[in-house]
Amino acid sequence: MPGHSASTDTRSGAAARPRVLVVASGKGGVGKSSIAVNLGITLARRGRRVGILDGDTGLANVNILLGLRPEQGLGEVLAGECGIRDILMEGPHGLKIIPGASGIREYAELSDAHQQRLVEELANIEADFDDLLLDTAAGIGDTTLDFLAAGHQVLLVLTPEPTSLTDAFSLLKLVLRRQALDVRVIVNMVADVAEARSVFQRFANAVEKYLHTRVEFLGFVQRDESLRSAVTLQHPVALFAENDPSARPFQRLANALEDSPPQDDAPAFSRFWQRRLQPDSLAVNAHPEEDAEDSHTEAPALAAEPPAASHASEGSGSDEGVLGRLRAAFDAALDAADPGTLAATLDAMHEQYRARTGGPAIDLLALVEQLQAGPDDHAELLEGLRARLVPVNDQLEAVPAAAVKQAGDSRRPVADGPPPDFGWQGRRDEPVHGAAPARSGACVQAYDSARFGPQEALLERLRQRDDDAATLAEFLRRM
Repeated sequence: MPGHSASTDTRSGAAARPRVLVVASGKGGVGKSSIAVNLGITLARRGRRVGILDGDTGLANVNILLGLRPEQGLGEVLAGECGIRDILMEGPHGLKIIPGASGIREYAELSDAHQQRLVEELANIEADFDDLLLDTAAGIGDTTLDFLAAGHQVLLVLTPEPTSLTDAFSLLKLVLRRQALDVRVIVNMVADVAEARSVFQRFANAVEKYLHTRVEFLGFVQRDESLRSAVTLQHPVALFAENDPSARPFQRLANALEDSPPQDDAPAFSRFWQRRLQPDSLAVNAHPEEDAEDSHTEAPALAAEPPAASHASEGSGSDEGVLGRLRAAFDAALDAADPGTLAATLDAMHEQYRARTGGPAIDLLALVEQLQAGPDDHAELLEGLRARLVPVNDQLEAVPAAAVKQAGDSRRPVADGPPPDFGWQGRRDEPVHGAAPARSGACVQAYDSARFGPQEALLERLRQRDDDAATLAEFLRRM
């Protein structure tokens, strides 16, 4: 394949902002880490500068798949014992590995202090990569959800197992409550493209029906004994010849990624974390050069020096002093900052408030009522508010449905409730064609044992049936 380096990347700011691909799954054992490593090698063979961050901060194993033995890992970085460049490991074709923390309970879920440390270190190396792959921990831990929200694209790995689909659905449901995602599905361990498409369609239909969003099909990886052997031998199949059947699926995945790049305005990975953490310190302008590139204007100076009047109350330690400085900083930002950037900052601060207190800082119900009473058509804005107010959705049930028109592609709230049944049997809300409705709470059976008896006995009768029944349907009707 032809080389593809940062210099040929058409995305604006690509040299300073790597494409962040978050490889995730709802459950373990679906081949997520193997896909991350093989895809990383495939991209590196094309001349791209690729790094893999082992985001499993409790049970890291990316380095094991490559036969690497790190002396230090992410645990030492988070503890402040070394910098992230000190733990970078060289893999095949220039691939760089950032080994995670393994067997250290303290880092299974990252605290705010550890997240801040990670942000500072990642900001130092992001410009070194064209692609940064995050191999996350399986499951629905807070750190995993943060990694998903911070990425530019999520590569969600599924297998045909119903448990894989159910757990992936639950993972998406939780992270979509934080923000919209660009999700590309990889179906692993399938026989062929037909099975992969079938598995994807079942999952995509459920996501669109219950989570009100869409996921895209990126590709598939067939069941392959070479992949199993490669894990044992610590020699990934992406190191085979490019025309080798075992390496071909990852060539297809790399091609598909080139055909669907992330949005040009996607922020840097470390910048997402800065925005998430900055309300604690009001240090909005931590990366002024990047803010200038994002908005073509100066970032809001919420950390500006307050007027002297605010200092008078500071010594008392009262809330009035703190709020006075906040108000003065806001007034300064309102005069100087770009409105869009200021709005994004205020939105992030409100989310931080809600996360800490469990409730909104603004009376959102009163705001909706005010919009309803206004003379203008606020239907689109009302629908946007509904999509974001999952924590107070019960309050909004009082808003008449007629007051809110359907607003294009606006996201609707992700409702609570159990995930759909991804097994092969029908569900209560999707009865088998021609079957009687199931009793409440019961599952519709694909095989009617009460009518036909044990399946083994029916099979024997089918083998011994006479020829006077023209069709199988006629034979069954006679039973």
